[in-house]
Amino acid sequence: MYKLIIKSAFSSLFQRKSRTALVILMIATSLYGLMLIQGVYEGMVSQMINNAIKSDSGEVSLFAKNYRSEKDIKLQIKNIQEIEQVLEQNLDIKSYSKKILSQGLIATAKYNKNVKIYGIDLEKEKNHSSFNRYIIDGKYSFGNRDNGVIIGYTLARKLKISLGKKVILSAQNINNEVSSIALKVTAIIKTNNMAFDESGVFIDFKRAKNFLGVENPNQISILFYDFKESSFLNLQNSLKAYKSDIDIFSWDELYPALLQSRDLMSTFNYISYTLVFFTATIGIFGVVLVSVLERLKEFGILQAIGTGFYLIVAMIFFESFFIGLVGFILGSIIGGLHLWY
Repeated sequence: MYKLIIKSAFSSLFQRKSRTALVILMIATSLYGLMLIQGVYEGMVSQMINNAIKSDSGEVSLFAKNYRSEKDIKLQIKNIQEIEQVLEQNLDIKSYSKKILSQGLIATAKYNKNVKIYGIDLEKEKNHSSFNRYIIDGKYSFGNRDNGVIIGYTLARKLKISLGKKVILSAQNINNEVSSIALKVTAIIKTNNMAFDESGVFIDFKRAKNFLGVENPNQISILFYDFKESSFLNLQNSLKAYKSDIDIFSWDELYPALLQSRDLMSTFNYISYTLVFFTATIGIFGVVLVSVLERLKEFGILQAIGTGFYLIVAMIFFESFFIGLVGFILGSIIGGLHLWY
């Protein structure tokens, strides 16, 4: 009997090809839309977090004690050699990069703007953060005498400067005196990290030491092979002896807004799922209901020849199940391929 019901269900589906195709298309399109929305938003947030981690904080950052709150150039990481030895012995750490940080002013003949100065080692940053990939104009270099400067593309646009132009960089050094240097723009970067693109100025690490009169970095950015909470705790334990000299932050402590964005996007995805599923369900239910109402005579004949009501319900259920299954598989394949691309 059930074989007959299945044959009847298939026969009914193929007799109404356009309606069957329409329902399958509705299901596939709805599922594809859901996957696309989720993929776009999750990808966007993941990219924002990855940009912040790669270009700035790393997965974990070590700062000179109280530097995050005071932003004083005098606050430097002490015992730097011992700390570096601890980091190099940690097998979970993939790479680390030392940075000198300071607030300053960049000026041209017509414009000036407050900026954040980063003293970095280009060779280390190339391996650590793939900093060279962010270059959109110019060369990944500070020039032959390290008298070059790399700036964010938004900052370059505001200052109306291009490659080869000279700028004056001023900042307060460790002796509370204003120090200035003339630099030439060697490259422009675009990281999609607003702090870098709008106010980031990058100079050679050694030149930054001389310019600001410091000996040690303010920050050490760290990347792990596989960052986990246990990796963070192990690092904290290994640096216990230097607790009075450094503050240790994970990326989510440094970028709470990005973490909130990720949670917000997750909530938004659930709301989107509910709306799309609700709309699709009403549309599919309407089509199936019309199909059932059109076949009342058919069902009446089936009952008249002794077919039980539960078998008729089973036939309708099987038709709906088959349509849903095909629509689900089609939508999953199309959506999966699109997200993979």
